[in-house]
Amino acid sequence: MPRRRSSPLLVLALLFSLSACTGQPAPGTAPDAGISAAAPAASAGAAGRLDALLAAEQRRAALEVSPADQQSRDVGVRRAAARALARIGGDAAWPGLARALADEDDEVVAWAAYGLGFSCKEREAEAVSALVARALARDARPGPAGAASAAASAASAAASAAAPSGGAAAGAPPLDAGGALARAIGRCGAEASEPTLVAWLDGPRERAIHAAYALGDLAAIKLKLREETLVALLNLASGSAASPPVPEALYPIGRLEHVPLTVIPRIRDVATARLAEASDARLFAVRALGRAGEAAASELARVLSAKGVFTASERAEAARALKRLGLPGQRALADAVAALAPSADPIALTGLVSEDFGVLLTALEALGSAGPARKALRDLAALPPPPSAPAAILRRVAWLRCGAARLLAGGDYRDPLLLGCDVTAPAEPGSKPDAGAPVRGPIGARAVVEVIGRDAITGARLAAFRAYAASGDLRAREAAIELIAAHEEIAGAPDLLAKALAAEEPGLVAAAAEVIARQPQRASEAPGKRKRRKRSDGKDALAAVTSPAIEAALLALLDRPGARDDPELIGAVVDAVGALALKPAEARLEQLCRSSHPTTRARAGTALGVLRGRKIACDAGLPGDAGAAGRPAVAPPVGEVPAEASALVRAPAVLIFDTDAGELTMTLDPALAPVAVTRFVDLARSGYYDGKIVHRVVPGFVTQFGAPFGDGAGGPPGRPALRCETSPVAFEPLRVGVALAGRDTGSSQLFVMHARAPHLDGQYAAVGVAAGPWAALADGDIIRSVKVRD
Repeated sequence: MPRRRSSPLLVLALLFSLSACTGQPAPGTAPDAGISAAAPAASAGAAGRLDALLAAEQRRAALEVSPADQQSRDVGVRRAAARALARIGGDAAWPGLARALADEDDEVVAWAAYGLGFSCKEREAEAVSALVARALARDARPGPAGAASAAASAASAAASAAAPSGGAAAGAPPLDAGGALARAIGRCGAEASEPTLVAWLDGPRERAIHAAYALGDLAAIKLKLREETLVALLNLASGSAASPPVPEALYPIGRLEHVPLTVIPRIRDVATARLAEASDARLFAVRALGRAGEAAASELARVLSAKGVFTASERAEAARALKRLGLPGQRALADAVAALAPSADPIALTGLVSEDFGVLLTALEALGSAGPARKALRDLAALPPPPSAPAAILRRVAWLRCGAARLLAGGDYRDPLLLGCDVTAPAEPGSKPDAGAPVRGPIGARAVVEVIGRDAITGARLAAFRAYAASGDLRAREAAIELIAAHEEIAGAPDLLAKALAAEEPGLVAAAAEVIARQPQRASEAPGKRKRRKRSDGKDALAAVTSPAIEAALLALLDRPGARDDPELIGAVVDAVGALALKPAEARLEQLCRSSHPTTRARAGTALGVLRGRKIACDAGLPGDAGAAGRPAVAPPVGEVPAEASALVRAPAVLIFDTDAGELTMTLDPALAPVAVTRFVDLARSGYYDGKIVHRVVPGFVTQFGAPFGDGAGGPPGRPALRCETSPVAFEPLRVGVALAGRDTGSSQLFVMHARAPHLDGQYAAVGVAAGPWAALADGDIIRSVKVRD
């Protein structure tokens, strides 16, 4: 779950480093801390080794996991070794993961497959061949042996749960070796992946579901699936007289942007049939209908309007699917907005604090223009706030008013409905909205910035833009800075970017740096200023002159205390430095080449490559020419063991949230991610989350909070980024995860799922389970306080 945004440069860096976050556990004084529920209690002789393996995992020190660990008679040691290697990943972990794949213990196999799925770059065929062979070997196990293995696993889980000083909490979800093998085959994306997974669709139901999810992973990588694969998925989803339907088979179809015309009618028929059956997987049918052509609009409109029949998540997804269906989709959305809009009755407006509010807001945001919804939008834009209404109601009224007003305004940023839409921070008595100064409310300010960006930013529009870019609401400022990348006509852009780079807030800094990385010419001084430099052919060429203020700000950021502990921030700055080819940064980039964070090393290597005119590899921790195979001769540098590891939380902790949507809870389980859980519990106890803003709510998907400035960036000062503690665990409704902006960038932000999201499986650390109507929260709601109950 990204914390802020994903730029193309970030995506490339992630692919270069590992393409996903692969980590979970933690070192500490408890010998069995973090070991999964299936692990038996550690013997005294194995305790020290478990400590060392957990430390190696956190430090990302693959070479500290020895073959002896993987051959230990203690299954807990073998599991800890496999888990460490899976989370470390990369070339240094590859030999150990290959060894672990042959282990007799299913949990070791699950970790090995999971790790190989994220470490198979340039070894795709080799990895898939090994994964398929291991799956076949598991199938060939005699029945009694399999039963004995299951009994032993259950006994070891019971022993672990009963251990007085540890074992992981019994609430940890079990690891499924079969699922891990299938998903790894899909993620590696080898030539054999698709036919193998299609063959598995004909197997037992559980394997077929794993194969369907894996084909969804493959679809996201390849951006297409063969027509015969789609037919096989539709056959599975439709069921037969002998086999019930498998709605999960529709998941890969929803991962494709385009499907062959020949299968569209069948997608429509099968997905419509699956709408009659309530389950977590019904969401995949709704999403598939968004790929089923304009004729699917009527079915999606039915889902969107049928409150009580379909869940709020399914209805919100229907609104997003209608957005894809052209004019029929827009007409259906217009009708839905009119039907779902609340009355102006103050009593009725109290119902806005519910999941249904997110459905209406999603439908509103899916509209491309006012069009046939103009009358309903005018009513919404003028929706009167109830007298003496609490902040939560005013906030939701403002979201509806501003959402409608921005559609009605078109390109007129001075529209009175737009300027007066935010009732959370009304203007002074007797004053009128002023187009030349930022509106006071954060919701209205962001709406105005969006409208400003719809036309050329010159003249009076430029003056208004500069006001929002230079001061006022932080997120509106960030949105204004981001407009610079798409509007080359903006005068004075270098000054605005330099000011943003000098800001305290990491999100604003990153927004400016990302603009420069994408459009480096925006950092140049006036067009008339040019300097001569030698081209590769020896001739002189005129080059743009980078603003001295921007150059100084970027160099200062590379030296800013604590910046290197925030891989998201330092990565954005390095990308900007590379795009501008700032030679004075070379020594600093060499230092970053030695970072223990893979994304930081990858970005530093790219920037150094620009400065030196050749491909530079930093994987080994030293800048050097990339070899023919692109692999380092030695292991990457290792990091430090985090402070949280010295006092791990050892049992599940319940966090009780007092919020604008009422009391909500979550149970954080250290068995899933002990270091991360320890950090979140410590922060909750310290009062860090008290008063924090819920900064991201995507109806039907996720609720996210914990950013220090309420914009989705950064973490608490003095707390370095967490190592990823991911696991091959399913992200189901109400699963709690750690928000990331790349590998090893977690800090203080958590997200709570609204619905099943297989594309998140294994990509983010799952740390617990929530309870209560988390989907009823809205962007901007406040967490008043958090209490911890052990």
